[in-house]
Amino acid sequence: MMMTVMRPGNQIAMQIEQAYGFEPLTDRPQRLHDIWGRWRGDRSMPSRQDVMPEELRDLLRYIGLMQAASDPADCRYLISGTTVDMVCERSLKGLTIRDVVAFGRSSSLSEIVAPYAEVMRNRKPNFSRGSMEYRDREYISFDRVLWPLPSDGRAVGPMMCGLFFNVRWA
Repeated sequence: MMMTVMRPGNQIAMQIEQAYGFEPLTDRPQRLHDIWGRWRGDRSMPSRQDVMPEELRDLLRYIGLMQAASDPADCRYLISGTTVDMVCERSLKGLTIRDVVAFGRSSSLSEIVAPYAEVMRNRKPNFSRGSMEYRDREYISFDRVLWPLPSDGRAVGPMMCGLFFNVRWA
């Protein structure tokens, strides 16, 4: 798996393309980013009561909800969307990043978990582009956007992880 991590400036409410230097594969990352921004308001993260899952209805199949962990490789999928599971050819629910990486031929666990560590440390979204081997198609590209959600108003608890693939059926 190859990953390009892009880091924004200090602004959070921004266009993904302007902040990260490349255009997302679809409009879905920006839509999800805009929803998270509305929930967040002028705070670094939204509060739990601000999170409105019904606003995500058409995006849920691309989203995983992950529990943060002291070791980012141990962040665990609490839920995973149907498109994410279909591309990974298994349900990710209950698995850690370390578990998921073990299924494929990963180049570097530390490279893969770096964006998760950054989100937990900085409490700001992270946008990255990667590619992975997929069946007989060689590689598919994906955009991954991580949004922090609070556990106690200060620390990151769960993270929303949007995975948006460059394949027609996803």
